[in-house]
Parts: sequence; structure tokens; C-alpha cells
Amino acid sequence: MIEPANYDIAVSFAEDQRAVADEVVEACRQRGLTVLESNDLPQAQVRFLVPFASTADELPTGDDHVLPVLTGEAPWSPDYLRADEHLVDTLVARVETAETSQQPRIPVADAVAALKQPAPTPFSGHAEQNAALRHLAEQFAAASPALARRGLAGTMHQGDTTIAVRVERAEDKVYALEVRRDGTSDDIVNFVVLGGPAEFSTLWQRIEDMLTTL
Repeated sequence: MIEPANYDIAVSFAEDQRAVADEVVEACRQRGLTVLESNDLPQAQVRFLVPFASTADELPTGDDHVLPVLTGEAPWSPDYLRADEHLVDTLVARVETAETSQQPRIPVADAVAALKQPAPTPFSGHAEQNAALRHLAEQFAAASPALARRGLAGTMHQGDTTIAVRVERAEDKVYALEVRRDGTSDDIVNFVVLGGPAEFSTLWQRIEDMLTTL
């Protein structure tokens, strides 16, 4: 029996999205991701399906294996990724997180079915907070490579209710931040600068001083 092929992502797009999708696919492959460009292998196993569309109405939300990408000018939503300069970094970060957490792959046909028959998702403030925290974590993870080019090291840890970010140079802490979801209210997310209020007041000057010495 032939084992099904495994991929990190499969892409889905209309013809008018081809130029954007092709550019993203090539960049993903250069970063080491395996990409399936055709749905003609329904039994192929994928971590994520990445559909491209110009409006949010064309895309489903709420499926853990679907990462919808907007290429138009629709308002931002944590349910969608943007076809911008951070997209490839975000996709790489999501695949790495899936590997670390041992998230199983699924047949690409199952992921495509989620596009054709999206299930309605009732509004949940708790779910919205989770989506917002996930988006912040992805942005922090995507920004880390740019820090390295300036001689800074950035680390990010995401827990169930907290994102912890640390920026340092030669083990000297430049900035540390925790983003914490409130345990009792769906409307509150707390941003805590580690080190106390006094450090926050001098944070900008501290970063400027570090950068001017590079």
C-alpha cells in the first residue's frame, strides 16, 4: 500500500489570485516548507490549507487546519491572514508551532470540504480573545528575524493565556513584555511591561541607545 504524500501547506486560489499565490509559494519553498499547489491529490496529508481570496465573504473561519489569506482591502480581522510582507514568516511560524505541538496532518480533501461547506460559528468573546492573542503571537514570531539583523535576540513564548516576549542583546535585557488574557472577563487583555512602571518610562530611550551603538 502506497503511503499518502505529506505536505506542510496546500494552497487554493482563483485564477485572479495566481500571481500573489505563486509568489508566496516560491517564498515558502525557499524557507523550507513543502507546498502542494493542486487539489488533485485528495489523500495527500497537509498541516494547513491556505486559500487566497479578495474578500472575507469568500473564506471560511473556525477550522484549525485552514489559514485563509485576504488579498483585498477588506478591514483587518484576526480570523484571516494578510497577503503582505509578513505572510511567509507567519506561515512558517504556524507550521513550526504545529510540528512542536504535534498537530496531526489531515487529508487535503477534508480541508477543502471546509471551504465548500463552512460551518457558522456563533460569536464568542473568549474565542475572539484567543484569536487576538494568536495573531499577536504570530506577529511577534514573524518580527524576530528582523531583530537579529540589528544585533538583537528576540524570543517569544505562548501559553494558554499569556504571551511572553523578550528582546535582549548580549544577554542584556532591552525589553520584556507579557500580554495576559484576563481570567474573568472576555473584554480585558492586560499588557505588562516587566520591570515595573519606571522601566516603561525609559523604554524608548533605552531601545534608541541600544540601536545607535550597533
